[in-house]
Amino acid sequence: MRRLGLLGLFTLALLVAGCAPLFEPGGGAERELPPATAAPGVLVFSDASGALLLNAYLPLVAPPGSVIGEQSYEGKTSFSRFSNPQDFEAVRRFLLTALEDAGWRILESATWEKPPNLFQTTVRIEKDGEQKVVVLRYENGSYSVEVREG
Repeated sequence: MRRLGLLGLFTLALLVAGCAPLFEPGGGAERELPPATAAPGVLVFSDASGALLLNAYLPLVAPPGSVIGEQSYEGKTSFSRFSNPQDFEAVRRFLLTALEDAGWRILESATWEKPPNLFQTTVRIEKDGEQKVVVLRYENGSYSVEVREG
């Protein structure tokens, strides 16, 4: 009984200190990912808080844990390639939420898959009468996001 009390106190101390792992309802441990970074030599825009952006016009924040290896712009359109330790569904959900948080309305979203190495979601978005298409693609271990005219 005494050992259970000590274990309980230790667990409580971890929780209070913020060091205890978080658990998802599905049973997998959830981990805190570091902010996105850019690979050496890659110029990436960031927002006012310093978060790196996959597209500065939208603005579309890069998912935590990402390492942006390539980025190009042509006006309001862009292409970014990055790595991320999360699975496709987690990155997809993050980007959809980031678009909505930036004030974009999702008009339609379609996903197709060819597991294990190819997944793609195409999203048509609208804000203030302007439409854009955002394509998230995962292929052979690498993610890309393309933003183009709608």
